[in-house]
Amino acid sequence: MRSVLVAMAALAMGCSGSNSVGVDSGGGGGTEDGGGASDDDGGGTTNQPHSVKLTLANRPTNGAMFSFLVAYQDGSAAWQVAPAPSGDVYTLPIYAPSYGVAFACIGAATGTTTQIRSVTSAHFAIGERDELTLEVPARCSDRAGQTVPLTGTVQNRPFGGVLSVQFGGKTAFVSGQSGGFSLQAPAGTHDLIVSHAVSQGSGDFYVDRVWIERNVTLNGPTTRTINFNNAADPSTYGVNIGPSPIDVRASASTTLYTANGSTLGLVKVSFNLQTKALDDPQMVTSDVYDQSITVSRTGGSATITNATNDPIDQTFVAPPALGAITTTVPTHMPYATLETSWSKYANAIGYQWNAQQQGFQACGNTSCTIAWSAYLSPGVLGTMPAYRMPDLSALPGWKAAFQLVSGAQVVGGVTALTSSAGTADFPTVTPPANGTERAFVRTDFAVTP
Repeated sequence: MRSVLVAMAALAMGCSGSNSVGVDSGGGGGTEDGGGASDDDGGGTTNQPHSVKLTLANRPTNGAMFSFLVAYQDGSAAWQVAPAPSGDVYTLPIYAPSYGVAFACIGAATGTTTQIRSVTSAHFAIGERDELTLEVPARCSDRAGQTVPLTGTVQNRPFGGVLSVQFGGKTAFVSGQSGGFSLQAPAGTHDLIVSHAVSQGSGDFYVDRVWIERNVTLNGPTTRTINFNNAADPSTYGVNIGPSPIDVRASASTTLYTANGSTLGLVKVSFNLQTKALDDPQMVTSDVYDQSITVSRTGGSATITNATNDPIDQTFVAPPALGAITTTVPTHMPYATLETSWSKYANAIGYQWNAQQQGFQACGNTSCTIAWSAYLSPGVLGTMPAYRMPDLSALPGWKAAFQLVSGAQVVGGVTALTSSAGTADFPTVTPPANGTERAFVRTDFAVTP
């Protein structure tokens, strides 16, 4: 399993008596309570360090190619560059009851030349977690793993729509004219899937035919001929969100994760809401269907998910709202810095804060996205959650390209996460275990530094 990032969050302004992660721009922490430790942990240090292990999956082998930088913070002390890793694992000496980790990178978005300049951090108390795994996005890595050519032809193709081939997390489109396909597939054993999708516009789609062969092993160049007459229609189930005001927007999606590491999006729709699963003869109990329903309106959203190997009709039961958040800009030096506070969310296993800035003004007359995000545990936030962006400008290797700038709008939010899987599910794990139920409750913000 691998950890992935949740893309939801909410900002707020620090308030009296709260714990604020990364408040002091000089030291990266700097609150009176010890900088990011919870109210009852004392915020002090010990004579012997505790070894925190940070795994950055998919870490680039040539970090300079992506301006890749890894740093950590011991309690409220100054941020410093992480020691050299062993493989993908960084061992960090932590004396304080809490710590922070961060990595920054620059890479192009998939299929474009547009840069995404991202800074991702995580903050935990030692008592909550001393081992943490984060995944470096593919755009910031030169590691593709061992791959082999998989080519072939799909016969008896339907008219219209989009045919695609999935194998072990890799996808290739099938030529509408020749039926041919080609992809660099991961070596090993995975499930080979061919699906036919129907577009509904605005990114919406549903899959209406699926062909699947289980336990296909690729050790070298492989060519396959697939008869799509042997495909089957997926099963379809209803989604009910109940009566809703006119300003409410809803969407539903289902993603299939097979035990052999193949992934298929089965449906994503914002009208005629539905969830889907493979036809009964194609199903196996080791598959997991991640069913998701999102209801949003101006200023926020709520998403509930259900991971199951036996999909049924879904009903949206709205979780409590996160409530109002406040965002301020306490300083513009050495770069525009945001500070956020919000109310504690019942049963939250963690929060994610995020902020994005786009446009030529923010990116020096070129097209880019500057994206900051932070995973924040209940142990570092305490009873009155607050977060302030850290000052990383003194780190060797830091680039001004990562910095938010004054005069351009920043949008973002705070997301509270609850999960039936408990604290081990933060950051969220992909694929989720069968039976996992989650709620993501988000409040948005917009501010111009």
